[in-house]
Amino acid sequence: MRYYFLLEIFPLISKASVTSPASHPHSDYQRYSMASLQQALSGPEGADAARRQRIEAEIAQREQDELEAQQRQWAARPQDQPLDPATAALTAAAKPYLQSAGYALLFTWIVLRMTVWFDIVLTDSRNYYVGGIELLIFGIFLLRGNLRAARWLRWLAVFSVVPTVLTLDFLFLQPLSLTAMQFKLAPVRYGWLVLETVLSLWVIHYLYRQLGMPAVMAACDARGYRRRNLRIPAMIGLILGTCSVVLGQAALQGETARQARTIVAQRYGSGYQYHVNSVGESVAPQGRFHTAQVLMWDDKGVTSVPVQWPR
Repeated sequence: MRYYFLLEIFPLISKASVTSPASHPHSDYQRYSMASLQQALSGPEGADAARRQRIEAEIAQREQDELEAQQRQWAARPQDQPLDPATAALTAAAKPYLQSAGYALLFTWIVLRMTVWFDIVLTDSRNYYVGGIELLIFGIFLLRGNLRAARWLRWLAVFSVVPTVLTLDFLFLQPLSLTAMQFKLAPVRYGWLVLETVLSLWVIHYLYRQLGMPAVMAACDARGYRRRNLRIPAMIGLILGTCSVVLGQAALQGETARQARTIVAQRYGSGYQYHVNSVGESVAPQGRFHTAQVLMWDDKGVTSVPVQWPR
């Protein structure tokens, strides 16, 4: 008998659990989903003035809560806030220029990676220099249309003009006969150094032009980004580059360099020409030492000679 009673009441419980909100005119509307509230508003419950007022009040409260949550999110992360139509249109107009600059950076990064591998093969070196990753990162940001990255990259492009030119300092800061012999012995390697610098300068010019297009500047203005004074990075790059050359030449013409040249000349004789291309110091358990790298050359080749002596 008791089992028969359970069989009779179970369908009633199940039916009550799956009924729609419209079948519960006195239920708590706070437990309903937004879709259920909309359904109830358009159903029989919406015909009753009191119930309709409760449903509309619940819908309005939920919309207000959602709006306040969005505003809190935008205050914490302003970049998540959707753009107004005018700003969105300007940003879309600037995106092709950003993407073209991004592709130029990715192309440059690939060329530099190939150069590293080519140099490893030529010199049979086991050292691998992981550099240029900033080109890949900026390239990805530009392909995604990031205006902040475009502003910083244009600033860095102007800053790096002089340092890039100074990578060819070996062409004019060492004896011409040494430079000629280096090109004669390794024309591919030293020729590529020149071409790499030319490529870098072209990329800098291209980035400066593309990221300074009126469409890009208008998009930055619409986003509220202040325009940077590009004379500042130009002056910083010039000052730092000039100081590095002056200090470097002062070190290579100083007493330490002269002593290194004298030591190597006494060891190998007067049949070579000598040029000191680096000086420094090292610390060992035996004490502190002067260190230097001396290039010596004649009509047959160029040799790099490391030398050190106690301070």
